[in-house]
Amino acid sequence: MKQFSTGLVLFLSLLSLLGCPPASQSQKKMAPLFRISTVLDTGKEPSFLISDDFDIDGNLDLAVLNSGEHTLSVYKGKGDGSFMDQVQYKTGADPICLAVADFNTDGFKDLAELNYQDQNIQIFLNTGRGGFKNTGKLIKPGKIPINLIAGDFNGDGFPDLAVSLRFHKVAILFGKGTGGFKEPVMIPVKGQPTGLVVGDYNHDKHIDVAVALAGSGNVGVEILWGDGKGKFEKSKVFKGGGQPLTVANVDANNDGFMDLVTSSNSLHAMTVLMNNKDKTFKTLQDFSAGEFPKFVAAEDFSGDGIVDLAVSNSTHDTVAVTLGRGDGTFIYPPIKHFVDEYPQGLVAGDFDKDGKMDVAVSNRDKNLVTILLKKNTVPSRLLIPKPASP
Repeated sequence: MKQFSTGLVLFLSLLSLLGCPPASQSQKKMAPLFRISTVLDTGKEPSFLISDDFDIDGNLDLAVLNSGEHTLSVYKGKGDGSFMDQVQYKTGADPICLAVADFNTDGFKDLAELNYQDQNIQIFLNTGRGGFKNTGKLIKPGKIPINLIAGDFNGDGFPDLAVSLRFHKVAILFGKGTGGFKEPVMIPVKGQPTGLVVGDYNHDKHIDVAVALAGSGNVGVEILWGDGKGKFEKSKVFKGGGQPLTVANVDANNDGFMDLVTSSNSLHAMTVLMNNKDKTFKTLQDFSAGEFPKFVAAEDFSGDGIVDLAVSNSTHDTVAVTLGRGDGTFIYPPIKHFVDEYPQGLVAGDFDKDGKMDVAVSNRDKNLVTILLKKNTVPSRLLIPKPASP
């Protein structure tokens, strides 16, 4: 681990297209919001990254998948923006995604880990001190799994899993509350599913699943409306970017209803889908946040009470923060923060417990995780006219 005192994941074979023009007028370059504080050594080719308090000490920890050597690295946070050295665990072949939940209901957060090459899921149960033990059971979700997410879909108090499968399906695996899962239930979707995210998008107190659809055919986002008993009603496909590979929740207009944002790296574009509060979404104009955007985190990074977007841009070696206006649109250009080579996984959290949101990003080609802590400055904004409707 190196200290500095100053400042899905599946690759689809897609055509390389030109990036779209920004949706808003430009403004002068603003100073970075973050400074690089800590660099953590990882295994080979770190990719998917998550954060949670695994040992319940009040400090956020990190877990990253090392896809090049089939391992998982866990870092315990110290609460000051720094982390202890990694503890590694062996995974299956080509690990690509993690989900966090208390799968055995003992009060500690566990990990579900998805292996693309082995086409299985492995469960790592929390030992109670932030360490993990593989249950040794291989869970088969279906053919060519791409992404997974956790949520209680049938209301029994036990976390379940949703897994996107390449051939137009989402598998639902209901948890037993012991770390085990029932056989998958297949739900056909209207395109090739990639990223997944869960939320109560229609405020009926039941968990829904938002599914990004890429590849050929239908492209956009499809919602699986949950009934709280393990059944789902399928929506139509809402336009949501040219080839969306990731999808994230964001309340982009501060109305209390969760909206969605997708990243389409072949188009170098981000797309916001505004929640109409009637089980439909309105797609706003694409906007630029950098080249080859991968993962997205939505938080108030500037400290003005409005949600912003942080995006890892793989081919630019940057984390770009796009400031929100609070009406669903975002300010161009983004604020760039240069990190190391080929940033991939990205997660936000208050790692130094100062009340400000920080960012961690995995850098695949240098085998590092970079911690960017929020500076004690608030960016000055220019008054920019709202972009014209497309």
